[in-house]
Amino acid sequence: MSDRRYPVHPIPGVGAIVIGTKGILLARRDKAPGTGLWSIPGGGVELGETQIESVIREVKEETGVDCEVLELVSTYDLITKDDIGAIEYHFLLNHYLAKAITQKTRPENDDGEVGWFHPDKLPPDMASPRIETLISSQRKRILSIMKDLKSSNTQA
Repeated sequence: MSDRRYPVHPIPGVGAIVIGTKGILLARRDKAPGTGLWSIPGGGVELGETQIESVIREVKEETGVDCEVLELVSTYDLITKDDIGAIEYHFLLNHYLAKAITQKTRPENDDGEVGWFHPDKLPPDMASPRIETLISSQRKRILSIMKDLKSSNTQA
């Protein structure tokens, strides 16, 4: 049993909607909950690490992309119970909007998968409808940042 499964207290975590010229950055989850499904990059905040530092580290580890955190966009309690009703996972998640500094991707594991997706064309096997709703709630901002990034790339 990992220290994240059946925790004695909620675990702080972060997630990032990372925006690049081609859309938003998604990775297939290699851990429960949601193993094998597409989601935004993120993970647990380590001791002594700020949330912003955690976002930057997690995005780099999971996708190979460097990013700049722009702002906090949502907070959420992810609580799942097992078959007998015991709390199997409890994460306190803060989600951030971030801008890609680099756009070349590299999955964390050899069998991992990372990709850029237009916010209107997300993969059908998303880890959570909540993540889709979160992305949808930021659609206008995402499209605006995508446009700005494309402009700055053509001017460079």
